[in-house]
Amino acid sequence: MKTNLFFKLFISALTIFGASHSYAVAMDFTGIYRFEWMELDRPSLSDPYQRKAYGLNYLGLNGKIIASDGINIHTRFDILSNSDPAYQNTQFGQQWGSGNTNASTYPANSTATSKSPESQFLKVSQLYLNVSQEYASIIVGRAPFHFGLGINYNAGLDPFDHYSTVMDMVAVKFLIDNVKYMPMIAQVYDPSISQGGLLQSQSFLVEYESPDNGNLIGVMLERKKGSSGVNDIPVNTGVAPFNNPNGISADSGTDRSDIALQRTSFVLGKEWEPFGFKLEAGFVTGDLGIQKASQGLHWNAYGIATEMYFPRPQSKWDWRLHMGFATGDNPDTADYESFHFDRNYDVAFLLFNHRLGSGSYDLLRTGLIRDQYNPSGGVRKSIAESLDDEAISNTLYVSPRVKYIWNDKLDLVNTITFANLVANPLSGVNVNKSLGFEWDVKLVYRPREKVQWVNEIGFLFPGSAFKVDSITDSGKNFTYGFSSKAVISF
Repeated sequence: MKTNLFFKLFISALTIFGASHSYAVAMDFTGIYRFEWMELDRPSLSDPYQRKAYGLNYLGLNGKIIASDGINIHTRFDILSNSDPAYQNTQFGQQWGSGNTNASTYPANSTATSKSPESQFLKVSQLYLNVSQEYASIIVGRAPFHFGLGINYNAGLDPFDHYSTVMDMVAVKFLIDNVKYMPMIAQVYDPSISQGGLLQSQSFLVEYESPDNGNLIGVMLERKKGSSGVNDIPVNTGVAPFNNPNGISADSGTDRSDIALQRTSFVLGKEWEPFGFKLEAGFVTGDLGIQKASQGLHWNAYGIATEMYFPRPQSKWDWRLHMGFATGDNPDTADYESFHFDRNYDVAFLLFNHRLGSGSYDLLRTGLIRDQYNPSGGVRKSIAESLDDEAISNTLYVSPRVKYIWNDKLDLVNTITFANLVANPLSGVNVNKSLGFEWDVKLVYRPREKVQWVNEIGFLFPGSAFKVDSITDSGKNFTYGFSSKAVISF
């Protein structure tokens, strides 16, 4: 247990002067330190290459104040997190060699002559109270949330995750034997102290999980409603200021109506001695509160992810198979049909992870969730300037992988991913559905407990979907990427 001496003294002083009795306050800290280097040779798959190479440095610190028996206050500090506005609410680290950004205003801070880079503010991404008893607990505040495999709600629990589902919530969690019940209200957006103009979600989770027999079944229901004043869904109207080319195609004009969405997630899993699987399915339906073809635009989308594994306890070989499907938006229909997996859920090193191909069209129909467009200045992030902010969408994929356990410190993992498009991403143009295939080789080294060093190389053989004759900067040339990253968990 690590304690903050100054904070303990401060709390002790308050209790001495504010009450006749003093109480012991304990603090625990856990977290990760992570450094990663990434190189991608030809993300454009054409000319120019738009090669990118960058390093990221990051510390995530989870604090827990044990205020009393069963009463804990949790928080998360993001230290040297990425300061780019496109990634400021993520778990990306600060770019290695970021220098000083205000040198033009203050010449003394010149990156060429200064002796230190620009310092960064400490960011707090989570703060919540957890009051727990034997069969129930209450959660109040800004807390992480995870469900199933994480294709819909992903708390970013893996040490290499860059994103996290966090909500301003009030939740009550009941745990009776192996069954969990959790009603929850989340305040998504409240722009003013005055009443009205609210975006809120109401959810209910039921989950049964038995470690003894390997059974898992659960359902998560979420209903999100908001008034027209808080409806800020990006749209592409061709008329400023609502002309985001990566937004949802909609009629020109500024009229917005109420938003009402329903998100449903199911998880199912079973383990036997020679075989096990987990499956999560997600569905999104509802009214987006914008107009297309003079009609209200609806969101109707779904996605499925399946993970199969074949355990061999006495063998050095571990076999797994990942398969999935996500609908994509067809620009020729009246509805919006894209289902986006959470960006923490990866099946390949390059595909569905980094932006690939031409920046002139949205192949996977994920532009809605990528911070790419600036209404006042056009495109903010080119393919060469973006981090791994792509997501699984508009695709059908199959990804077998095999891990060879060399020894207790070293694993070698081979993954091959095949993928096809589901919907045609361009209106009036017949696009080939093949996304090609990717071969990834990963070496995982664990020199000691809680320390990992992962080196990975990926070879992408793009399919014909990346090449469209009417788009001059599109191509389907071979590319490869390399990553070396290390994490220390504590």
